[in-house]
Amino acid sequence: METPTTQLQLILLKICKRFEQRGSLSGIMKLGRDLEEGERMSIENFFGLAPLIHTSKNEIKLSIDRLLSGKSEAQVDDWLERIYHLTGRKRPVIPCLDDDAATLLLDQLRLSFPNLGPVHHALSINKAVLSPKLCKHPDKVRKLYFKAAEIVTFLQSNEKEITLSELGARFCANSKKLRRGELKKIVAQWLRLVNPDLPDEEEVWEEFLVIRDRLTITALIFAPLVYRKDGREYDWVNQLYQAGEPAVVSWFHLESITSCHLVVENGAQLRLITCENEAPFSQLLREKTDSVLLFTAGFPNRTVRRLYQHLAPLTAGCRHWGDSDPAGLRIAAILYAIHPLTLWRCDLATLKYYMSKLLPLEKGQARAASAILNTDPNFPFATELAFTLKHGWLEQESRLPDEFDARHPGPIRSEE
Repeated sequence: METPTTQLQLILLKICKRFEQRGSLSGIMKLGRDLEEGERMSIENFFGLAPLIHTSKNEIKLSIDRLLSGKSEAQVDDWLERIYHLTGRKRPVIPCLDDDAATLLLDQLRLSFPNLGPVHHALSINKAVLSPKLCKHPDKVRKLYFKAAEIVTFLQSNEKEITLSELGARFCANSKKLRRGELKKIVAQWLRLVNPDLPDEEEVWEEFLVIRDRLTITALIFAPLVYRKDGREYDWVNQLYQAGEPAVVSWFHLESITSCHLVVENGAQLRLITCENEAPFSQLLREKTDSVLLFTAGFPNRTVRRLYQHLAPLTAGCRHWGDSDPAGLRIAAILYAIHPLTLWRCDLATLKYYMSKLLPLEKGQARAASAILNTDPNFPFATELAFTLKHGWLEQESRLPDEFDARHPGPIRSEE
């Protein structure tokens, strides 16, 4: 493409400036929002579909790591040269190219941290942009990379929740060091490299048990729950349940729980319903269901997961009500891996019944669905996902109580 569109020209210029400011190309870059069809097509034709991320906000982002994945150092350099040629911008002359220094640093990292294979590969591809950094600030760059590698290596085997402040204090002697800045960006990028299957919409820190604050990682629950910790029994969640109100539970509350139970009459067992979005969760509260309700707020955070882990074995069965798009079904699968559940109001029978309300998948969603079906043979909701890929997805808010509930009162797992 020798004459890029105006929108694409601005994007290519942004890539050049990003390279000049950072000295390397990595991470995720926003390309535009609510673009016209012609602008969107020019972007897709230039970059290809694989590295593009289409968000639910009608925004397009570029994963530079995906774009350059598998390319040699020379190929990356040729690609960057082409970008500069198309923009008419002069590529800055690198004042110092001490390839030996970059090679030495990467070799030392590889020997010191052998378990970071994907990181070593990515760094070797970008070795040409590492050299000028070393020329300007050799000690700073070396300390930065080794510190990032040390933190990522720790998080790979970490089994206990830790806050960003605690992580900063532990590895940097400064609780604020990992709240922002270059080190935090590098660690986040490397964490994604060592976990390439993590969807872009999921928070990479929480996947490695890093939480921002134990008090603010919360979950909304409606249940007659009583729990015990530090030799004392707490029934405040149950008291709110008896008053018809949900409770906000934080990770701080759950951290040291030793046991819990549900307060029920005559030995009855309640069902547990997990709900993805806010409006449907509020709807369930208004329905005055006799079920335990847990709001996932999209992808479940650590508090939601831990609550689900505690509650699921205490109930008569678990249901999940969410969107039937790839993200929604992945949310259900995350909970399913903790304790088996059944889709409810988003199962195959429901999707067929509401064919007229199904929404077409965006290109990014379709790619995500295909990737799950092709790479995860044990995905628990493959039937619903395959149907969604073919016919479209049902939004929670489009599925309102009606005569269908009377005809299908329980959780359904039909086969197509």
